[in-house]
Amino acid sequence: MALVTAASRRIGAVLTKAAAQAGHDVVVHYRSDAQGAQAVVQGIEAMGRRAVAVQAELTDAGARAALMDQAAAFGPLRALVNNASLFVYDQLETFQEADLRLHHEVNVLAPLALIRDFAARLPDGDEGVVVNMLDYKVTAPNPDFFSYTVSRVGIAHMTGALALALAPRIRVCGIAPGLTLPSAGWPEADYQAGAEATPLKRPVAVEDLAAALTFILTARSLTGQNLVVDAGAGLTRRERDLEFA
Repeated sequence: MALVTAASRRIGAVLTKAAAQAGHDVVVHYRSDAQGAQAVVQGIEAMGRRAVAVQAELTDAGARAALMDQAAAFGPLRALVNNASLFVYDQLETFQEADLRLHHEVNVLAPLALIRDFAARLPDGDEGVVVNMLDYKVTAPNPDFFSYTVSRVGIAHMTGALALALAPRIRVCGIAPGLTLPSAGWPEADYQAGAEATPLKRPVAVEDLAAALTFILTARSLTGQNLVVDAGAGLTRRERDLEFA
């Protein structure tokens, strides 16, 4: 069984289907998009796998615990994909302490708590795997999305420590995507300009993120690594985010 957070749409839905194709039944976590989560469940069931949608507010400790309990009740959890994140624009000059704390709570504390509880529930004798979705900005930071970037760097730099702490039973890796899907309200012309600004001059295909997840789920000798899937964006140093290319 695999638990994927924020799995009702966009990249989360793609990762959920990839986990199913890799042989996992799936717990489809969602925060508010129940309809989208059910559509993902139906798609997975059409593939011949089992799936269930579970709602939880990941900033609530009780809700996180309930999510893990419900997921474990559906079947033994052997994979956890931390995909949920908060992504709100700010800069150093304008950030508010409350915003930084909220980004930390969603992007660092919540996944760490889920990893802790996942490890505690892994059946004796089983092997598990954790995949944290990150951002290419952890390799090439810039001042935009300041609170978000700080939180992403925090969880990204824990990959090795988590891998050591949970070895040999649980592997821990990360996937750091570059520009993939346009954000809501982002003009198409600006999105294309951002893609053209990468060395490969294209956005990251969601299929490539699915392939990265499949590789991590199935490569039993891989742990402690962050896979950067960014069309080469991290090889360049930019003063602004690709949204402002």
